[in-house]
Amino acid sequence: MITKKAILAAMLAAPAALAIAAPAHAQVAGIAYANPTSVVASSKAFGAANQQISTTYKAAFDQMQQRRTALDNELKPLVAQLDSNKDGKVSEEEAKAAQTAKNPAIEKIRTAQTNAQNDLGRLSNPAARAELFAIESVLRQYEAAQLRVVNARKISVVLSPEVFMYAPDSANISQAITAEIDKVAPTVSIQPPADWQPSRETLAIQQQIAQAAQIQAYQQAAQQRAAAPGTAPAAAGTQPPKPAEPR
Repeated sequence: MITKKAILAAMLAAPAALAIAAPAHAQVAGIAYANPTSVVASSKAFGAANQQISTTYKAAFDQMQQRRTALDNELKPLVAQLDSNKDGKVSEEEAKAAQTAKNPAIEKIRTAQTNAQNDLGRLSNPAARAELFAIESVLRQYEAAQLRVVNARKISVVLSPEVFMYAPDSANISQAITAEIDKVAPTVSIQPPADWQPSRETLAIQQQIAQAAQIQAYQQAAQQRAAAPGTAPAAAGTQPPKPAEPR
């Protein structure tokens, strides 16, 4: 079951998935790299913002969980119509057969899913917008914080991590930039102006944080299944459970 805690745990867990340890003297021959996504996700302001979002939009998150439960209940009898051998799951062959036969349950399933996605989007939009505003507010501090680190450590060039084929941990100054941001902006607002629109960079960082959290949630679930005593291995051809959605 996906709960509000699971939804926002993705946001709060992201720094652990993204942060790369770096010693205090983080540069190599005047060349360093930094990851803005890691900086934002690891910042005190982002963590505080998500705690505030969790409280402010609790009712909306509860409604989202209720809507997911309603969708599950709506889909169960429809999916059962596609399960021709009644083994409790729909195989690829059964799905193809239903499509060939133009089983009306397929279109009903698509309609139910579309309606649910529209409802979930409407309910999640205010919280997602609040998170985007918090991300962008942290990013406004990024350039100045990076400059302070560059000057203090006499760094000549700062590149993105993707440029490097190899670099030691000491080349990463992400944590140092985060520390500088934490000094001047330990908190940020989650209330954007009515006419505010997020930048492309802000949208990209939010997506990267969500993806990292999904991966971490999936890995943790896999580890828990592996550690559980008496857990049977997954049957061939079956797919692992989908990781918790970040929002």
